[in-house]
Amino acid sequence: MQVHFIGLGDINMFNLAIALHKKGEIVTGSDERFTDSLTAIMKDHDLSFNEEGWFTAKIHEQLNAVVIGPNVKLDNPELVKAHELNLNVFSYPEFLFEQTKLKTRVVIAGTQNSTTVAAMILHVCNYNDLEVDYAISANGTRLSEENDFVVIEGDSTSVYINGDSHLQFFRPNIALLSDIYFDGSLAQPNFENYAERYSRFVDSVVKGGSITYNDEDAEVKQRVEASENPIRKFPFSTPIYQEVDGEVFVDTPDGEMPLEISGADNLRSMAGAKWICQQMGIDEVEFYEAMATFS
Repeated sequence: MQVHFIGLGDINMFNLAIALHKKGEIVTGSDERFTDSLTAIMKDHDLSFNEEGWFTAKIHEQLNAVVIGPNVKLDNPELVKAHELNLNVFSYPEFLFEQTKLKTRVVIAGTQNSTTVAAMILHVCNYNDLEVDYAISANGTRLSEENDFVVIEGDSTSVYINGDSHLQFFRPNIALLSDIYFDGSLAQPNFENYAERYSRFVDSVVKGGSITYNDEDAEVKQRVEASENPIRKFPFSTPIYQEVDGEVFVDTPDGEMPLEISGADNLRSMAGAKWICQQMGIDEVEFYEAMATFS
């Protein structure tokens, strides 16, 4: 397969390109600029697409797919040529869905705590020798033929050319919504527009799937419970815990267990991660044993 990435400097795009390259696919890419760290990684992987700028010569009829990043404009010369040649053009989440549509997609979304939840899930899976694929900014992207699950971190800020949110294309089988926080930044032009992305995310869960949601976030609770999507809905909240001499203990089926994490946000994230891991086949005891080593 030959795939070209327009806007390769975006970290999610870059991680996906590296994962495809490792699988033996032919990968090219372009962007206006690359950070020094990305350029160094490209050299480490013997990739030669670190020249900056747009090059229409890279767009040709042999390409199986063209993937566009969230910052690509409609008049981008490479994108214009791709349309002229009637090539298959995908946004990042659309293409990632195509690569994972035969897997169980576990998508973690939320404004502030989704990254923590995703990290906890990966840690617990690794501790319990459950091999999973993943697409998480901090961990990179792993794509395999054999793994049943893929854990995806949904980006709530990325919006594509037609105004669609990054979140609505993954079509998760198992979803989690950690929180909705509006800060009025340029990435969040107004509250309702921003929060509506999460309503569409809830509605995008495949029928018969599930969403695990933060019952203590009023906006999350309202949008999940208002959805008419025929899916299972699992609320989570901050677990019962004690803090003694600076050490945190959480109540578990085997009694109190010490943790290396602290703070209500982290403990609430752990409660959400537990629900997800249980749906992936990891029982409660195995989960807490792994979380005792998470920091």
